[in-house]
Amino acid sequence: MKNGFTKQDFTDLLESNDDCLEWTGGLNTAGYGTTWAYGKQWQTHRLALHLEGVDISGHLVLHSCDNPRCCNPKHLRTGTNQENSADMTSRGRQYSKLTEQDVLEIRAITGMSQKAIADQYGVDQTLINYIINRKRWQHI
Repeated sequence: MKNGFTKQDFTDLLESNDDCLEWTGGLNTAGYGTTWAYGKQWQTHRLALHLEGVDISGHLVLHSCDNPRCCNPKHLRTGTNQENSADMTSRGRQYSKLTEQDVLEIRAITGMSQKAIADQYGVDQTLINYIINRKRWQHI
């Protein structure tokens, strides 16, 4: 994005799809929109709430529509890791079938790339990074 980022710059890259406002720019490996604004990279669903004046610090941003490209503030809310996990489970959207034992094994692996570990467990490398850095499965 250009210097002097505005809310209009953001909305110009949204496209209406049913009731969702979908990001038409770049996506990360999990299918969420990403862009640069205010000197840092954002996931666009987080930026959408930020632009609405919602304090997202220390919170996840959860989708009621299950559409990772959606940036419609009406479909977004802040929540905790626990709320996100419960939401994913209730909707049958678990990103991983890993067990607690798998997580312990993953954290114990040395000398192997995160990509190789991900391939071994059949999950995305991002999830492995989150597990190793305790952004997921913090209770273990």
